[in-house]
Amino acid sequence: MSGAVAVLLLVGCGGDGGDTEGSSTTSSSSTTSSPTSSEPSTPAPTADQSTSTGAVVAFIEMSDEMGGSFTGDLSDLSNVSRGEAREDKVETLKIYRSKQWRSTGSTGLDDLRETSSSKDGAKVSVCVDYSDVDILDAKGRSVVNDDRQERVLHQYTVVHDEQADKWFVSALKDGGPTC
Repeated sequence: MSGAVAVLLLVGCGGDGGDTEGSSTTSSSSTTSSPTSSEPSTPAPTADQSTSTGAVVAFIEMSDEMGGSFTGDLSDLSNVSRGEAREDKVETLKIYRSKQWRSTGSTGLDDLRETSSSKDGAKVSVCVDYSDVDILDAKGRSVVNDDRQERVLHQYTVVHDEQADKWFVSALKDGGPTC
């Protein structure tokens, strides 16, 4: 149910609208430095499910893509998620579709990092940036409150499927502090 709660937070008081995670066409953002800077640039996170952090990127990208459309097979979420995370995302997307809502923009990701890991699972922390995401009703009007939090800390639980040799998001704790 956290996905359904998340959609209400996005619309009601500023959470992520879909773990928004049920959001739009996605692109991940990262901090990079200019070529003249003495600091090394940080590469943009990639949706490579061979890593726990890559699994989170893949989950958010698919969530963004599905949130931006009224079609798409919700069972495809099984390609990037398991258990509670998949169930919550499906519920969020069903709410979007029943209300004829769709998301636009891109969910940004900053400070993506694995905070703990084992052979079978990991915890991943990320600052999710919703400043470029909007949720539109059937008439193209925004349903997002003006006072929503633009940047929210999320904690993902990610599991490793040994047979598939891939990582999958299995749970999400959202609505954390602004980051």
